[in-house]
Amino acid sequence: KQWYQRRVRAISIVCAAHGHGTQDPLVYWEKGIGASHKEKGKRLGPTSIGKSVYYVEAAEKDDIDNYRCVIEDCCGVKERIDVEVVVPEATCEDVYGVGHVVFGATWAFRNWTEAVEDCASKGLELAMPKNDAENEELRADLEKSFLTHPNAAKFAHENWCWLGASDEEEEDVWRASLDNSILEYYNWDKKQPDNKPAVDETFPESQNVAGIHRGTGRWDDSYKHYQRPYACLCAPQDK
Repeated sequence: KQWYQRRVRAISIVCAAHGHGTQDPLVYWEKGIGASHKEKGKRLGPTSIGKSVYYVEAAEKDDIDNYRCVIEDCCGVKERIDVEVVVPEATCEDVYGVGHVVFGATWAFRNWTEAVEDCASKGLELAMPKNDAENEELRADLEKSFLTHPNAAKFAHENWCWLGASDEEEEDVWRASLDNSILEYYNWDKKQPDNKPAVDETFPESQNVAGIHRGTGRWDDSYKHYQRPYACLCAPQDK
């Protein structure tokens, strides 16, 4: 608890709504709606009229979750407002009990381009293993972080994380996002990469970026607009 209490002491979220010429609506909170905000959350009590405050005096790891404020009038649900509660990422630091890591995980949904840019903004690079040993290190670091980082619990049903590789420039020629060099190492899953076609006109690109399964360490090609967590290669002084 020591590391956790240094970071978060209390959580207070206010949700309020008022009726226009009518009685104020009912307001209540749900917890655990998942990383994609599509899971059915657990309803929290009590139900209030007009305003509901979700308050935790001494936050614990289980309190770092995604929440939903539900507003209901006489005719049913009127509006849903989603709120994410997170702690600082501390990507390559041993802040949350993860221990030594070579690859620091970020448990947030971002598309592939955003993941590349976020790592670069920290002076790092999106994880891209160059051999079996590095691939296993990445898989192990992802798993360690998943089990210890407070932001990770909501990603229990999300197994894939981004890799810094793309064949966008030339089909089946995979290059590193860092320096555009051609990859010499691969760890594709069975029947991968399969280069599935574009989803629709909104996303006209085929599968041209890579991801890693945090359980098996195998790779898959994917659509770059998908939202996934990821890991950055930590700087040497952080190892």
